[in-house]
Amino acid sequence: MTQFSKTLFPGEGESVQIGTTTHTTFKAVGKETDDRIGLFEHRMKPGAPGASPHIHRHQLEAFYVLEGTVEIYIDGEHVAAPAGTYIQVPEDVPHGFHNPFDEEAVMLIFFSPGKNREEYFRRLGALYADGRRASEQELIDLMADFDQFEVEYTGDVPGWGRH
Repeated sequence: MTQFSKTLFPGEGESVQIGTTTHTTFKAVGKETDDRIGLFEHRMKPGAPGASPHIHRHQLEAFYVLEGTVEIYIDGEHVAAPAGTYIQVPEDVPHGFHNPFDEEAVMLIFFSPGKNREEYFRRLGALYADGRRASEQELIDLMADFDQFEVEYTGDVPGWGRH
C-alpha cells in the first residue's frame, strides 16, 4: 500500500505551467493514493483554451469550480459553471472545458482512478514550454498515452483546447 497522510496548504504541491494561460498544481497523485484518485487545482487565465472535447474510456473525471466561471462541455451541452458548481463525467461521456470569460477561473479536477494522470499534465506543459506550440500529432499521441481521446465537435469555439 502506498497511501499515506498528507497535508498541503494553499500554493503547495508540485505544479506545471501549461502555455501562458494555465497553471496546474497536483494535490493528490496516483502514486500516493494506490492509483485510486488524482486531484489537481487548475488555474486558467481569461481566454484559456482548456481541454477540447474528449472522452476517457477508463476514468471518471469530475470538476468543482472554486473561483470565476468555467465553460464546461458535457455530452452535447454547454454549461457556464460558476464557483460552487460540481460536474461529474462518467467514462465514455464527451466533455471539455475552457475559460472564455474575462476573469481568472480556478477549479479542482478529480480523476478516478488516478493512475499517473499527473504525468499527462507534465508532458503537456513540456509541449508548450518556452513558447513552443505542440503539433496536432504530438497532442493526439500524448492523449492516447493517458486514456484521453478527442471527439468530433461541431460547435464554434475558437481556440478551444490549444494553449
